[in-house]
Amino acid sequence: MSARELRISRGDVALAALTGVIGVVGVGTELADRAAALPPVWAYALTVAGAVLLLFRRQAAMPVALGNGVFCVAYHLLGYPGLAVATPLVVAAYTVVVYAQRRRSLVATSVLVAAVIALPLIPPHPDPVNFGAVSGVLIAMGATLAAAEAARSRRIAGIEQLRRVEQETQAETDRRLVVERLAIATELHDVLAHTITVIGVQAAAGLDALDRAPEEARSALHTIRASTRDAMAELRSTVRVLRDGPQSGTVTPQPRLAELPQVIDSATAAGLRITLDTDGDQRTLPAPVELAAYRIVQEALTNVIRHARAESATVRVEYQPDALLVEVADDGSGIVADRAVNSGHGMIGMRERARAVGGTFEATPVTAPGRGFVVRARLPLGGTP
Repeated sequence: MSARELRISRGDVALAALTGVIGVVGVGTELADRAAALPPVWAYALTVAGAVLLLFRRQAAMPVALGNGVFCVAYHLLGYPGLAVATPLVVAAYTVVVYAQRRRSLVATSVLVAAVIALPLIPPHPDPVNFGAVSGVLIAMGATLAAAEAARSRRIAGIEQLRRVEQETQAETDRRLVVERLAIATELHDVLAHTITVIGVQAAAGLDALDRAPEEARSALHTIRASTRDAMAELRSTVRVLRDGPQSGTVTPQPRLAELPQVIDSATAAGLRITLDTDGDQRTLPAPVELAAYRIVQEALTNVIRHARAESATVRVEYQPDALLVEVADDGSGIVADRAVNSGHGMIGMRERARAVGGTFEATPVTAPGRGFVVRARLPLGGTP
């Protein structure tokens, strides 16, 4: 049993203490009515021991119930009168039924309780038969076990409902992930179609100009080589995100980094002040990298508008020799925090876009309290390895 399983809550401590007090008071009352052969200290000790066992009732419900049953038998064999010593057994029996894995535990507990109730009527120290007292105890115990069974049913129903909710949530997350990856694959398909068309046009132009204009043919070949390099990177990216099955849809132009001002204008219209910082040698990048950067900035600004309660944001695009660094930081409350990073569909989409081109992605609250949230992606320019 692990340390976590052995952890005892304050509620269990309070319940054990209250049960012990009630049991001790009951035993004292019974001993005051009838004398016992042995000193009362052992009667109190058995009652307190049963209450102490209740501290472990959640971790070992049946052993705790059986232990209390043994204490009750010992109490009777030592000649002490009454049933107050069984007070902890009532709580133990309730716990067994509530946390039982099988209904046979209900039967076993009922038999145990019935046997303990019958103890005062059997040798070696039988009490005078009092059907009223016995009937009252049986009715009380029956009501306790019925309440325990109802609580058990509610607990199992709650666990089952939670399991269904978790399954549905996971299924929805998986479905959205598939949809997002298929959308990425569709975008890459569109770019590939455009690239192959360019290669075809340039190849035809180069072939026509080969004899009459060698420089034009050379330029066409350079274009073909660059387009082929981009196409290979796109194909490698596509392999990472494609799913089996046909895809449908129309071919649409794909956004590039040059269109980022349009995204910023849209976010500004929503009331957000945005600063665009561009560093490094600006140049044409592989289409998948530009597309991923564009979509990451777009989704990050959407999250800022929806969740961050920010007044301003900074979009930073840094052209490094071998990679493109994209960063979106806001001055909001940082509400789009670790939980959103792990489970938010927008965050999943941005992470998948970065991974599709062999890049890295991170999204974390700013270190200083109340200073907002930052999304950062590093996208290598050579495509996926």
